[in-house]
Amino acid sequence: MRVLVVKPSSLGDVVHAFPAVELLRQKVGWESLTWVINAKLAEILDLYPFINRKVLFPREQLTHWSALRGFAASLRQEKYDVVIDFQGLLRSGVISWLSRSPRRIGFKDGREGSPWFYTESYIPQNGILHAVAKNVDLVRQAFRIDGDVRRAPLRIRAEWQARADEHLAAMQGEGPVVAVACTSRWRSKDWPLTCFAQTLELVAQQVPNVRCWLLGAPADVSRCEQLAAMAPTARPLNLAGKTDMATLAALLASSNVLLTNDSGPMHIAAALGTPCVALFGATSPEKTGPYGEDGWHAVIRSRCPQSPCFQKECPRGEDCCAQDIPIEVIAQQILARIYKK
Repeated sequence: MRVLVVKPSSLGDVVHAFPAVELLRQKVGWESLTWVINAKLAEILDLYPFINRKVLFPREQLTHWSALRGFAASLRQEKYDVVIDFQGLLRSGVISWLSRSPRRIGFKDGREGSPWFYTESYIPQNGILHAVAKNVDLVRQAFRIDGDVRRAPLRIRAEWQARADEHLAAMQGEGPVVAVACTSRWRSKDWPLTCFAQTLELVAQQVPNVRCWLLGAPADVSRCEQLAAMAPTARPLNLAGKTDMATLAALLASSNVLLTNDSGPMHIAAALGTPCVALFGATSPEKTGPYGEDGWHAVIRSRCPQSPCFQKECPRGEDCCAQDIPIEVIAQQILARIYKK
């Protein structure tokens, strides 16, 4: 069986599809697996060693007919027996149709008319909320298979680990490593820097040899610099803008715990088995929280009465998610997981 997976974005959503694809591999298998992915995120697929081919989706260039034609030609270089659209949007539905596969699978409640492009569509069973569980349920229904949700066997290549080790060596000491993701794609999901800084300082007081590093994109350098200056005892190393996707994954795999907003790196860490202490306010952990065994991750929920608001900007116009949350509560969850991995 030749399989095409359509899941171009975003970073966390791509990672959410790994367990479902792994279940298909374990129970049904395939002759080849091709994955449609946004070019900027393509490197994340290298974590999963069973992908035979990537088809890069040029989202920013699709206003040009030549780009669309080139994408369709690349997509059709192989004939597919089945297409699974985990995205559920108009563009992913069109991609499924462009593949010319005789069997096109997707969610019945997909948005923007995407179900019109499928030959089969399924609705998630009652009670299933998390994105990972929904993807797994789609595979179970479409292929009539059972099986537990397992963490996909992701791999860190030696060259990625070597680059990560160079960064880790720049941190003083040999104590446990705390990674910190203080940014996200939505401003409303970012808890205040004071919350992160005070938590790191409290952890550093309890574990004097702890090592901390800050992750982020080039646009996050300034915010991470501010955080580093606010945590003189923890002395976090600012790696924002200094790592590619592969090195980021290796650093997360080498960390003992991740303190994070709801973010793409949170999902990478969870998929790699790194415990997360996740701060949630604007979004719902039932839908997009760190996925794993009970008790492996910790979620700190905002006490704001409007949480989750699902808005990109705080409707109250202030950093209110952390209000009434004792820093000691967050630090304790980190300390409980710092030697767990």
